[in-house]
Amino acid sequence: MEFMNIFLSVLLVFLSNYGYVTKAVSMKLLFPFGEQRGDTFLDPGDDISSDEVPLTVPIVFYDKTYYSVYVNNNGHLSFESELPVYQANFVLPSRFKLIAAFLADIDTTHAGSVYYRESTETALLEKAAQDIQAQFEGFETYIPRALFVATWDNVGFFRTNDTALNTFQIVIASDGESSFAFFNYLDDGLNWIRSSGKLSQNDPPAQAAFDSGEGRIHTKLPFSGTEEVARLAKKSNVGIAGVWMFKIGNTLGGDISGPGDDDGDVTIFDPDTSSDTCQVEGTHPQCHSSARCLNFPYGICCACIPPSYGNGRNCLKFEAPQRLNGKVFGTLNGISIDNLDMHAYVVTSDGRAYTAISQVSPELGALMLTLNTIGGIIGWMFALPNGPLARNGFMLTGGEFNRTAVVTYQSGEVVNLHQKFFGQDTLDQTGLETHISGVVPEVLNGGKVTVGDYKEEFVHAGKGLITSFSTRTYLVDGVAYQYKWNQTIMFNECSFDPEPRLDTMRLSSKRNRVVYDNLNEILRYAMTSQIAALTGSDPCRNAAEVCGENSECTPDGASFTCSCLTGFQDDGGSCRDIDECSVYADLCDVNARCYNVPGSFQCQCESGYRGDGRSCTREVQRCGDDVCHENGRCVYNSDLGKPMCECRQGFRGDGVNYCSAEFNCNEVDVCHQDAECVYDDQEEKYTCECKVGYSGDGTVCERYDVDSDCSLCSTDAQCLFDPRRMVHYCQCNSGYSGDGQTCTPITVPDQCTDCHPNARCVFDEFARQYTCQCSQGYTGDGFLCTQSDCRTIQNCHMYADCFNDTIFGGFRCLCRNGYTGDGTVCQPDDCSVTGNCNNNAQCVPDPRVDSRYMCRCNPGYEGDGMTCRQRVTPCNQVSNCGQNAECVYNPDEMSYRCRCSSGYEGNGFTCRPRGYNCRSDPRICDPNAACVLNVDTFICVCNENFRGDGRRCIAMDDDNNFLLFSRGYSIHRIPYMPKEDDQGKRILYVPGQLAIGIDSDCEDRTMYWTDVSNGQIHRANLDGTDSTPVITDLSSPEGVAVDWLSRNLYWTDSGLDVISASRLDGTYKKAVIQGNLVNPRSIVLDPSKGMMYWADWDRAGAKIEMAYMDGEDRKVLVDSDLGLPNGLTIDFHTQQVCWGDAGVRKIECIRSDGIGRKTIVDNAAYPFDLAMVSNNIYWSDWTVPGVLRVSHTGGQVADPLDLPVGGNGKLYGIAAVRASCPRAINACARDNGGCQYLCLPTPNGGRTCGCPDDVDPADCNLM
Repeated sequence: MEFMNIFLSVLLVFLSNYGYVTKAVSMKLLFPFGEQRGDTFLDPGDDISSDEVPLTVPIVFYDKTYYSVYVNNNGHLSFESELPVYQANFVLPSRFKLIAAFLADIDTTHAGSVYYRESTETALLEKAAQDIQAQFEGFETYIPRALFVATWDNVGFFRTNDTALNTFQIVIASDGESSFAFFNYLDDGLNWIRSSGKLSQNDPPAQAAFDSGEGRIHTKLPFSGTEEVARLAKKSNVGIAGVWMFKIGNTLGGDISGPGDDDGDVTIFDPDTSSDTCQVEGTHPQCHSSARCLNFPYGICCACIPPSYGNGRNCLKFEAPQRLNGKVFGTLNGISIDNLDMHAYVVTSDGRAYTAISQVSPELGALMLTLNTIGGIIGWMFALPNGPLARNGFMLTGGEFNRTAVVTYQSGEVVNLHQKFFGQDTLDQTGLETHISGVVPEVLNGGKVTVGDYKEEFVHAGKGLITSFSTRTYLVDGVAYQYKWNQTIMFNECSFDPEPRLDTMRLSSKRNRVVYDNLNEILRYAMTSQIAALTGSDPCRNAAEVCGENSECTPDGASFTCSCLTGFQDDGGSCRDIDECSVYADLCDVNARCYNVPGSFQCQCESGYRGDGRSCTREVQRCGDDVCHENGRCVYNSDLGKPMCECRQGFRGDGVNYCSAEFNCNEVDVCHQDAECVYDDQEEKYTCECKVGYSGDGTVCERYDVDSDCSLCSTDAQCLFDPRRMVHYCQCNSGYSGDGQTCTPITVPDQCTDCHPNARCVFDEFARQYTCQCSQGYTGDGFLCTQSDCRTIQNCHMYADCFNDTIFGGFRCLCRNGYTGDGTVCQPDDCSVTGNCNNNAQCVPDPRVDSRYMCRCNPGYEGDGMTCRQRVTPCNQVSNCGQNAECVYNPDEMSYRCRCSSGYEGNGFTCRPRGYNCRSDPRICDPNAACVLNVDTFICVCNENFRGDGRRCIAMDDDNNFLLFSRGYSIHRIPYMPKEDDQGKRILYVPGQLAIGIDSDCEDRTMYWTDVSNGQIHRANLDGTDSTPVITDLSSPEGVAVDWLSRNLYWTDSGLDVISASRLDGTYKKAVIQGNLVNPRSIVLDPSKGMMYWADWDRAGAKIEMAYMDGEDRKVLVDSDLGLPNGLTIDFHTQQVCWGDAGVRKIECIRSDGIGRKTIVDNAAYPFDLAMVSNNIYWSDWTVPGVLRVSHTGGQVADPLDLPVGGNGKLYGIAAVRASCPRAINACARDNGGCQYLCLPTPNGGRTCGCPDDVDPADCNLM
């Protein structure tokens, strides 16, 4: 045996050196396996994994060492965790560390076995050592200490018979410091490449790859995830068809490499000697299934068959929307960019491309606004062709290329941008990576950046080479700036075409949009692109280099002339910018500033003025000859025959110079600390009155000494008599200040002395003199100012952020949107902005803070204005609590209140036994109801086919009460209970879609469902008519829920890992939950309480969470003893939240406060979605061809409801349709809660006005 191993290894070396290949791997060349070799095997079945397998010799994978491994029956090994469940949308690379030889939905229920063991057999170690020594340079003395052998023997795909079976093997050789992998595919051993699919559509082809779990670092084998993946059994990278060898660790920070391959690319030895000619039917393995093969003298090329388009090796369906996903790395202005998520969606039918980069900090987001080219290259890839000769980027590259762009700003900053596009993955989505390095001009956080329309030419300069150079303009707050773009695109182009088209394409980019979403930290780019071919003889085509910058070329017969662009002048061979602001006078208004920009100028009105800069007017409105005070208004005085200013209601003053708030001191504490609030019988109101020993108007009180002859008064004071107090007092004369006994002259110097360089001289109105005051961003007394740095002193308010102040320098605190202040103290925007006063309150001026408004409860009510209660006398004074109640102190209200005793409920004045005591008096329940225990109380619950609160139950109308469920390409309805005359029916057929989540709108009698195949949400009437998409730019939408009160729609997206909301028509989209989401699926709402609940079946930590419907106060409801929580439902009456778990195979419920978790069904097969109605829980199950139901208290599961004719495949979403909406109300139900965009309800009757993701938050303050 030892001789045979040595012979085979020598033979392998000989054959590979001379380029000879065998047909494929025979069974005898596989490493021996089976029970007779001491192998362990996985149990037969689907989605099975081994327990953690400890290793005596660790495996080094990339740069990490692993002492255990998991074997998964779906064709792969994994580290750190098992990965048993196959998902059709699982695309490598992923976030998991795994080695996949044939990742597909393998099922060993009917055929095949999966074997594995760790071996230290000497003969096998020597065989592996000789093969490694022969193939890998630098490892001529390598000796492995152990082999891990995993074999998939004659395995089939999900629910297959035994007609098509595959055999393959993974062998890992390791000495504890370096590890190597063998992939062995049996001769004729790959007879299927995909499963028929668990989601009623075919799975993608199998994948073969090494994945580090870090995204950027991974290696795919050729043909992985393609229709040609079975060719792995006929190809090789070592000269033996079906044999593949790789060094997998230690990689020293690099990627996996094959023999003699240092850069990680896989070299293929192709035994197909006829690969240089097309096959008889005009096809070739290298060409896409939608392409034809073209024969040329020295080889073949591929061309897509219209209407599909591409480069022949990769072809796309005409007008099919495209998705791109990737990562962004690098450094910009010294700020690290680390592993940011980038997603793009392209509407190819009109050339509109949308790009979003998430987890972008505000500081970085402001810097990246001008770099719209990050998404602009995607516009070139899928630009709408204009004319038969036009070719966009995908037609040339097939989505696989490297792009380098050098961006040079007019102020000298330079940014280098490198992007790598990997082509389409198994799910037909393009992967990419972006690397940024350099410096850009800083844009103040909040500065508005706009990018104008532009055109640029892409020159096909040679084989696989495209270049482009252009000058563009962007504006910051209306001021224009220029920057230059120099781009190089390199790609693999067919080299056998003797007459390649080396043409030039002109790209036109319009409707450019750049925006940074500060709230969700998302940077967005969008543009609409068209592309056309430049044809005919153009004498100016190559003249740009001769004319130079800032000039234009004008054709002149067969020649051309150069002339400077407008705003530039000839300077002896070059074009120099004209500084219009210096050369010309009176370009701008006298109240505006002139800014020079290359080729032009900009006028900007001064602060306090508005206009276009050419003409500026004051922002204030005059009232005759006066300008009214901010708390005043202009009225017409008919007696004087002219307008005049007067203070608004609630203020007093002359209307011009001052208007102070007019409050009774018993309402607001406006009295001086040395004054009292007393009732004035003559004026019939409360007024402030200075205490004895003090004088003043009550808002300002000064101490005085009683002296009838005023002998203590200063010579610069006079003795005055206060008739109200009947006392004399001293008062300094005009021009002097003091207490009357000591008076000093008031001096008003016209300037400051010795101010610090970082201070400014300001006039102190109170002290009547100039003082030094530290500039913004500095602290001190004005004579010594030090730079503030909130990073070190951490003095920012809880509603403020520490940001880099690029104007004044340093880091300072800035209040968040919705709050005002200096950053160290932030207060919510007052009620004049937010409109958040209680219905029993008014928004009135705040006497404590100028120019601010406050909520004040109406007479007879008390509270903070946002919450107002009817004023009552505390129970400790009047003893008015009801029977079974007690008088207790409420620390929140700082007063005594009546509270029902334990076991009773009510308002404290009337208390009844909790649960209406139906246990002792069943008569309080309706005859069609039962008295049941709900955690710790007994309540009345209506029987089946009745609805109500338990004390009153009415029969349900069967015609308007039914279940909706999705199945394959269809949506169906069935009655709640079996009926001979109503077997249900299919109400909608949706070919090409895969409806996952479904919900109904009880108000408009419509239904909504998520289409995970196309990334859309659709709506239709309940009878199936008027089907239309409402949202079309999603990644993988799953759960959907309707807020029928607020008229909003909520959904989960497991591709973008986000929970979003919008209006029911799909407008005003806003992400409400982001971060710490892995696989969000089902979502349910409780609109009357302003709460939402969702399930996240993250295998590393599944959980059910809850939050306010505006995304705030996020909490975990359940996170223990969960497997794969899928469907959710809620009973509004009992506040029970229930879920189905396909991992632990249970249906469970818990009260919304986290109390009383209980199991309803403990033997559910594979529950997917739930609905609750009439005290029954209904659910869909992937293994049962019917809808199951059980009482909400548990018990025997009823026979499945039969499914109507039409449709096939698994059942997915299920929803209950009721004849009428539940009786409920919330703050958003009327007039959209007074919000301009989204009204998002919160508990206790509250609401939040939500700002859509694509709207400037500053515009959302408008009501």
